[in-house]
Amino acid sequence: MVNFFPTPYPDELLYSTLARYCMRSGNIREIHNFEDLFGTRNCIAAMELPTQLDALIKNMPVSTKYTAEYFIYNHTLFPFLAAFIPEERAKKIIQTMRNGEGAVSYIRIGLISNSITLNKYFRFCPECFKEDIETFGEPYWHRSHQITGVFVCSKHKIPLYNSTELIRAGNRQRYISASHKNCIVEEEISYSNDLMEKMLWMAEDAEILLNNQFGFKEPEWFKNQFRVKLIEKGYARMNNYIHQRKLKQDFQAFYGEEYLNLVQSPISLKNTCWLSQMVQNNSRTTYALRYLLLSRFLGISNEKWTKSPLNPSPLTLFSKSTLFSFFAPKI
Repeated sequence: MVNFFPTPYPDELLYSTLARYCMRSGNIREIHNFEDLFGTRNCIAAMELPTQLDALIKNMPVSTKYTAEYFIYNHTLFPFLAAFIPEERAKKIIQTMRNGEGAVSYIRIGLISNSITLNKYFRFCPECFKEDIETFGEPYWHRSHQITGVFVCSKHKIPLYNSTELIRAGNRQRYISASHKNCIVEEEISYSNDLMEKMLWMAEDAEILLNNQFGFKEPEWFKNQFRVKLIEKGYARMNNYIHQRKLKQDFQAFYGEEYLNLVQSPISLKNTCWLSQMVQNNSRTTYALRYLLLSRFLGISNEKWTKSPLNPSPLTLFSKSTLFSFFAPKI
């Protein structure tokens, strides 16, 4: 059992909070931090979907108000990555994050099969870095900065930069904090006004998913919402026929080929692509960012997918039975 636990900062990754614990623990060997936190050495320092959270809660100081669900929804990328998956699958991922193996969650959430290459390095915003030091006395890893496909900070409207810290390489049993040493701007990044506009759209839309509660629904429900808009805008007929070529041409013109390539969602005008699959009658779930791309193109407000804001502060936590109602009934 640990004698103390750092209070998570706003928009902080659980990975980052655990890294701050490790800095203060006084343990000489890094593996001893895992024994303190999880009661085992058989664990890895995952960023997006951490595991063994039940063990972490069990080893917390006496009378802690934290729960595994609180960390999952407020300090991991689960709310974004799982926003468009069925309820049953979401429950299994949560259970895996509580006491299972991490690789299973990445498979269930579709990150393995969607041909999306996840970020290689932790990312940071230089202005957030400065503000965090001024406000909290130290920098930390923001979860909104780590979403694959988000390239700018929605708060400061400037590019995000890669740190020198690898996410999935080297020692996976080591938590590393953001610092002056690994968050260095060697060369300023500049995007065109057009690209910045698209990037800000995505950063803002992604944060809506990240910071709101939602009711999990089957893929068919989302396809029905898109189908209504496709018919309204002349891309589909009531008999389910879809004008695929016109849809893809207009979609590519709306975002631009350069931006779609950057977010790993290029459009093929001749062959079937992810966009074609999303609007057809199939049960495949694709990367959440692509749902946001289609939503923005069709003029669907992303608040439509959410229910209510998540609890932002651990200081207002109550018991496990009264904290949240995480799963809304299917609609």
